Amino acid sequence: MSGTQYQWLLYLYAESPVHAGAADSSGVIDLPIQREAGTDYPVVWGQSLKGALRQTARDRGWKTPELVTVFGSEPSERGSDGADHGVSTAGLLSVGDAQLVALPVPTLRHTFAWATSAVALGRLARKHTALPDGVREKLSPPARAQRHVALAAHEEWCGRGDEVFGPLVMPLVEKPDAQVQEWAKRLSEDAVGDAEEFAPFAAKMRRDLLVVDDDAMPVLNRDCTQVVARVQLNSGKTVKQLFYSEYLPAETVLAASLSLRAPTGQVNSYADKFVELLHGRQIQLGGDETIGKGLMWCRIVGTPVTAGKGEAE
Repeated sequence: MSGTQYQWLLYLYAESPVHAGAADSSGVIDLPIQREAGTDYPVVWGQSLKGALRQTARDRGWKTPELVTVFGSEPSERGSDGADHGVSTAGLLSVGDAQLVALPVPTLRHTFAWATSAVALGRLARKHTALPDGVREKLSPPARAQRHVALAAHEEWCGRGDEVFGPLVMPLVEKPDAQVQEWAKRLSEDAVGDAEEFAPFAAKMRRDLLVVDDDAMPVLNRDCTQVVARVQLNSGKTVKQLFYSEYLPAETVLAASLSLRAPTGQVNSYADKFVELLHGRQIQLGGDETIGKGLMWCRIVGTPVTAGKGEAE
């Protein structure tokens, strides 16, 4: 690993539904979530994630000089002429987009399963190659499901005919896939963790991770998000407006690449402080925080990880 830069992989595990809003409405959904243009996969853009991390640091007592050093200066106010008269300072932290790793989909077996794809796992494998040599382990190429057939990590899903996955009905392979088993084990350790309160979900990840084909995943990405009708009232307690908001469901797993450049003589203090801020802790991401939305558990893979697992705040 270079002595001037730390590379991490940040996993985000949704405790409650998450709304990272897009700029425009989409069909009947007034407030859709952010999505990639090419794949239609849900995403949280890096600028949204970085803003949430900055707010987390501020809420947990970071001082202004620390915030500016790590995250950069706040957007400055513009003058009456529309020009930005402030001086911008770039921070040491670079934040990538939080891309989808696995999406919970309703099933008739075990309530739900995590659906993923060769595209999602392939992207995660690419992120993993940027980690330091002492952390990076060789990952097998992601399994690619045959058209309209799902691959499973556990034998409970195999040899039982067609299965219901959200709006789709698909057959599964006759026996567990070794590569899917490897990925399920990795995600249970890295994204969910081994803390006692997470143990049932880590075990579920090892059992209930499924890889669907590249045609099925976009359908699940659209139909298995949560769309909620919300009502805005006026002062007389009558309906002023009805609108629909879209959320990533609880139990969704995302991952983003992070890098932290080293200021001279201060790299260890900032790196450890940043890991302690997030690793094993809960942050709020996206809108509707006053009604409990956007709570996500963070886990950091990389070095140094010298902080304890932490507690939710």
